[in-house]
Amino acid sequence: MSVDSARRLRRPVTLVAVLVFGSAFPAASQTVTAPALKAAFLYNFAKFAEWPADVLAPAQRLSLCVVGDDAVADAIEQIIKGRAVEGHELIVQIVKPDGPLRSCHLLYVGGRDARRSSQILQTLKSSTVFSVGESDNFAESGGVAQLILEGDRMRFAFNVASIQRARLHVSSKLLTLATIVKDAYDARP
Repeated sequence: MSVDSARRLRRPVTLVAVLVFGSAFPAASQTVTAPALKAAFLYNFAKFAEWPADVLAPAQRLSLCVVGDDAVADAIEQIIKGRAVEGHELIVQIVKPDGPLRSCHLLYVGGRDARRSSQILQTLKSSTVFSVGESDNFAESGGVAQLILEGDRMRFAFNVASIQRARLHVSSKLLTLATIVKDAYDARP
């Protein structure tokens, strides 16, 4: 993202983010950077999702992992300070693409490298990980959610088949705000 794009992103998305996500940002914040906005989306995805008890036991820490974007990891750290989700303490981990990805509850794959994203999604196949990425067709390729930047706005898409395969439950409130996409192989005639 260019510096100009990042500047254009700050003001308009702040309003959208506050309207959609309410108090994810500190009250004193008047602008938001792209990493902070992505972090707010990730935090709210965690708030509006449920993992099966065999994956996230009561009082177990909920692990928010980031691959390839330390700025987003730092922004998540700021957002989650002093917060929990359904009694689960939140922790942030920076992981490598060949690291322990399946131990994450929510995994954000930073960057637009479709090849790396595809490899990570292959590693996560049949796991209970809420995978989020921003590369083209991330959700259609098997990811649970995709962050999409369009001009000065950020929106998101969900792949319902991926949600079901991962045995996750995502709030209908969140799903109504998303664009719903199909798996690439399901969309073929």
